[in-house]
Amino acid sequence: MKLTVQPRVQKEKWSLYWRTSMNTKTELLDPFVMDVTPTMKCADVKAKIAERFTWEPVSQLLRLEGFEENWELMVFEGRECADDSTLEDCGIEDGNTVTTVRKVLVAEGWKIGGNGDDDSDTDEDDF
Repeated sequence: MKLTVQPRVQKEKWSLYWRTSMNTKTELLDPFVMDVTPTMKCADVKAKIAERFTWEPVSQLLRLEGFEENWELMVFEGRECADDSTLEDCGIEDGNTVTTVRKVLVAEGWKIGGNGDDDSDTDEDDF
C-alpha cells in the first residue's frame, strides 16, 4: 500500500547547564510516498524514513543528560503511533498521510577561550 509521509526535523537547542531545551525550531521537509505493508511496525517505517534521509539509526544517537524524550515519533490523525504497533493497528490504510518528527539536539554551552581569546557561546546562526 502507499503511504504519504510528511517528515519534520525538530531541532532542540539543548542547554548543557540547565539540562533542558531552550529553543525549538521545526523544519518541514518535502512530503513523499513510500510503499509499506499493513503489518509493518511503526518503528520499521521510521527506520526506512531515516534510511531514506541517511540519518543515523536511533540506537547510535548520543543522548545528552536530561534528554528523556523519544528521538522519533509518528503521528496519524492527531495520535502518536506506538513503535510496536502495526500500521493496521493504528488504523492507517492505503493512501493515508502520516507526519513523522525526528529530534536533533544542538548543544548549547560556554567555551572558555585561552591566549587572549574571548569567551563565546553558541550563536543563533549555529542553530
